Amino acid sequence: MGKDFKSLVTRCIYVGKIDDNVKKLKIATEELKDLGSNVMKRVKICEEQQQMKRLEKVQAWLRQADTAIKEAEEYFLMSSSSSSSSHGLISSSHKMEKKVCKKLKEVQEIKSRGMFEVVAESVGGIGGGGSGVTVKDNDEETVGLEAVSGLVWRCLTMDNTGMIALYGVEGVGKTTVLTQVNNRLLQQKANGFDFVLWVFVSKNLNLLKIQDTIREKIGFLDRTWTSKTEEEKAAKIFEILSKRRFALFLDDVWEKVDLVKAGVPPPDAQNRSKVVFTTCSEEVCKEMSAQTKIKVEKLAWEKAWDLFKKNVGEETVNSHPDIAKVAQEVAAKCDGLPLALVTIGRAMASKKTPQEWHDALYILSNSPPNFSVLKLLDRN
Repeated sequence: MGKDFKSLVTRCIYVGKIDDNVKKLKIATEELKDLGSNVMKRVKICEEQQQMKRLEKVQAWLRQADTAIKEAEEYFLMSSSSSSSSHGLISSSHKMEKKVCKKLKEVQEIKSRGMFEVVAESVGGIGGGGSGVTVKDNDEETVGLEAVSGLVWRCLTMDNTGMIALYGVEGVGKTTVLTQVNNRLLQQKANGFDFVLWVFVSKNLNLLKIQDTIREKIGFLDRTWTSKTEEEKAAKIFEILSKRRFALFLDDVWEKVDLVKAGVPPPDAQNRSKVVFTTCSEEVCKEMSAQTKIKVEKLAWEKAWDLFKKNVGEETVNSHPDIAKVAQEVAAKCDGLPLALVTIGRAMASKKTPQEWHDALYILSNSPPNFSVLKLLDRN
């Protein structure tokens, strides 16, 4: 009786230890599942939205995590069967305890390696592509802007200019040029940049929004991000961008954007990164310390008229003898501004009666184009 009782007590001790370690393993396994799900979510965003390629070390970690989770779940079944058996031996319980302890350490070790700052890179490897998203572009809008686009492109290849400004009145085509350069950069597999980032700034400057946009595009989606201060977010962004070459496109800047405060390393000859921004104000160019300022001019009449006709359509322009003359007057009211040329032209594409064109001319004569509305219409 004494020997049997001692064996029973020893058995209970081992079972108790197993149960305790199994609980710890279950908790660690659930945490690993959550972490793996978060990493995979970040990877999917980078691959599907930013055309990036997951890092090999991340892929290897995901495989290890998946294997460890499956093996741990098998142990849960085995330990449950062992605990419920009234004929289990002490030796088998001891072996099970050792297996559970070993698996617990393995799961904890894999979990400790899963806090990736960056989960993906540009296609073709570092320096082989972009991590941005192609921005909507319309070929018709580039009429007369090819030279400006070419100039900006050349600036991207020069080491002595890091901050590039495109300035000019609203509707003149600054965003079109920026879009064209951004998309051209992304289409080249070997463009020399690790990150190609596009941020729409707008009139109401919001530094936190800029930080959020950048961190998504560089693949940093840590769940603690929302609880970080502006300074902590800036430090994380700087930590990643300072090790990579990037091209940052800032569209529609109305006042100085403090890049350092946002966490963006100042572009210079050493890091060879670039910041290109659009603005209506030459004063903002100075405040942003632009090394190269490019003024985007209005279109000459011939090019403005060609652009207008392309968007209206020759069929509509020639649909009535009176329309061609009024159409030229309507185009002239657009004042050589591509955005007004493009949006109003499209709006008139279906108008094939002289009265409709006279109405449009009357409206434009009494109310200049509202560029906030035109931008919204053009994006849609």
